[in-house]
Amino acid sequence: MNPAFAQYFAQYPKETAPFMHKQLAEWSQSRPLQGLRVVHHVPLFGNTLLKIACLVEAGAEVVVTNPSSLCKADPEAIHCLRTAGIRYEENLESLKGESFDLYFDCGAELYQALGAPKMGAIELTGSGDLWYRANKLSFPVYSIDRSLTKQLETVFGCAQSSKTALQQLTGIDPTTQPWIIFGFGKIGRGLAYFCKQNNVPVVVVDIDPHQRKLATDLGIKAIDPHHRFALKEAVQQAAIVITATGKANAMSVYPCEWFKEKTLANLGIYDEFGPNFSSSEVLNGKRAINFILKDPTPMQFIDPEFYIHNLVALSVVGKPLPPEVHDITLGLDWEVIELWCTLHQFSLEEIKTWFISREDLNAQVSAKKTPSSLEQTGENPANDVTINSPTAS
Repeated sequence: MNPAFAQYFAQYPKETAPFMHKQLAEWSQSRPLQGLRVVHHVPLFGNTLLKIACLVEAGAEVVVTNPSSLCKADPEAIHCLRTAGIRYEENLESLKGESFDLYFDCGAELYQALGAPKMGAIELTGSGDLWYRANKLSFPVYSIDRSLTKQLETVFGCAQSSKTALQQLTGIDPTTQPWIIFGFGKIGRGLAYFCKQNNVPVVVVDIDPHQRKLATDLGIKAIDPHHRFALKEAVQQAAIVITATGKANAMSVYPCEWFKEKTLANLGIYDEFGPNFSSSEVLNGKRAINFILKDPTPMQFIDPEFYIHNLVALSVVGKPLPPEVHDITLGLDWEVIELWCTLHQFSLEEIKTWFISREDLNAQVSAKKTPSSLEQTGENPANDVTINSPTAS
């Protein structure tokens, strides 16, 4: 392994990133991506370098980009890549006309900018998952967005990073002030989890009655945004207003004066506050606040997500797949979750309580598109992908 990468594996030791260390050890021997050209388009921070190093050790020729619409790449990470001889491109336009076997995608941005890959794509995010499902494809896509493993980041990782970012941006301890959270999806749950763990008064707002019921079942007050009087009262009682709806301009439908003298923050991929709110009124210029941190998600929570985002590439290159979106199997998902709980001495019951079930995640998407034929038949090539305990090496 290149010394430039080795220093980051030392910075994130096996105790913190067991899945990345395991993948590195295995793939440096098996070289499963030998000779393939891949583009890695995932927010580029120090901890992302472990994920990229695994692909390099697997034999791939890796070109690294960064979703600049979401965040700025860490300059130190860019320097590491260049020191290691890995090509980094700031602008996707510079890759037009080149041919790649695999995309490690975020927001479906690679496909939209560069056209189809030769073999397939692996999508990281909910926005990209929905985009790929809504379009006719000529290649297979694996999405990890609806996995339980992803929720280690969005629920528990978000709980830590949102608190750290809020405190860093405001100088105020966010556990001392009441919150209102717009959106009770994967990220909204993480914010609510933080509040419940720290006895912070919290109200969630969600247009979906099922989501509101899920919140209520967890002992969280939930409001229908159509009930304007109740919503206005809840906003007045809150000091911190955070959006995680997954929708651009979601807050534009509410009077701006409701939110005067509130701490406003966004945790979504889009500008959820919209044009009625200036960049100076919302923390971090309306971008997701966790991206101000050196590690936007603490490594122990994103380590297994990085692992499976790399791992399912083996299913794409293994045998022919229908040109549609595929999900990782529930078996693989739970295998990762259970190992993670064992390695980090975390309660599996806590996960079962707070995570959105795969059934609920699938139901949210089925309203837009029916499940893939592979899911319906139970035949999924990801069954070919298994893992061994990271403690085994």
